[in-house]
Amino acid sequence: MINFTRKSISVTFVVFTIILICGLVFLAAKGERGKPTLSILCFQGYAEPAWVEPFEEEYNCEVNVTYAGTVEEHFTKTKAAPDEYNIVSNDSGRVLMYYDAGLIQAIDTSKLSNYSKVGEYFREHPYAQVETGKKFHVPITWGDQDITINTSKISPGQLAPYLSSDGKSVSLDVLTAPEFKGKTAFFDESTNVTQIAAIHVGIKTPTNFGPGDWDRVEARLLEWKRNARTFTTGLDSEFGVIAGEDALILLGGNNAPLNIKLEEAGIRDNFTQYLMTEGTICWIDGWVITKPTSGGSLDLAHKYIDYMIGDQGQAQLAELVGFGIVNVGGKSAYSKVALDACWWYGQDITDFPVPLYVMVAEEDPGKRVELWNKVKATP
Repeated sequence: MINFTRKSISVTFVVFTIILICGLVFLAAKGERGKPTLSILCFQGYAEPAWVEPFEEEYNCEVNVTYAGTVEEHFTKTKAAPDEYNIVSNDSGRVLMYYDAGLIQAIDTSKLSNYSKVGEYFREHPYAQVETGKKFHVPITWGDQDITINTSKISPGQLAPYLSSDGKSVSLDVLTAPEFKGKTAFFDESTNVTQIAAIHVGIKTPTNFGPGDWDRVEARLLEWKRNARTFTTGLDSEFGVIAGEDALILLGGNNAPLNIKLEEAGIRDNFTQYLMTEGTICWIDGWVITKPTSGGSLDLAHKYIDYMIGDQGQAQLAELVGFGIVNVGGKSAYSKVALDACWWYGQDITDFPVPLYVMVAEEDPGKRVELWNKVKATP
């Protein structure tokens, strides 16, 4: 006969309770893990709670978001662990790099109900067609590199020699003008600076240098550097430099978001946004799908991309970041600030007012990084 004491009954009850709780926790965790998952690696602004949370609810899924600040960081993270991400945001100039590294798969656009709403310019541009008849990148936004000038500190007379006849663009010569020495800044990003420096010296193929072009670009970058006060690294850096008046002339890549921040700070009236008379580069940001992605995650990848190119997704992007969008269905959501500062985003990209060079795969990205690093290290 087993003699149960009160103490043994209590111990048994405690053990049973612990086992029961552990079991419930395990089942709950198992249920969560049973949900399909979409893992996103992207620039900030491309996977915001405003639409990610409703997406999770609609498709009963989990969305894991990792932010990275530069195209180089995106590529490095994806290459190191391609199975950790399903969709990655990158620009038109990096699609071939991902493809050559065996990191991405073709995107079945027949599964994107909104693909026909993407403007013809973006659908037909060959940057995403690294294999005939296949698409490896779906665009969501586009933008240019241009110049912000503190026109409350630089007088019209000082600026006049560099302005176009219509006053809407400014020559890149402002970056080397002796009267602006120590008053300029530009971004620390090898792809952008080498391409725009190429445009400044008159190279008509800024993504494909000839043998003598490397020396010309290096010399121009050294001129820029020696005239500059500082470099910038992203939106917050650009805002800090221009708002703090560390520099009065800024070559950057965050025009609309920068002006939104300047407006929020109550100082936007001090600044004017200019395109460059010689022309500028155009990045086209969008999504690639990593090669290991399959099953439920692949289905979610298509659904998320489709949402981002639909009217609502495009409207949210226009309102939040203010860059150019690829579906005119979202055009009405642009803020007055974005369209006042960067009026060209409100019109068709084919009507862009200065020469526009879409960023495509460069002849030697590594060499461009080495060139820029050499310039930075040169006194």
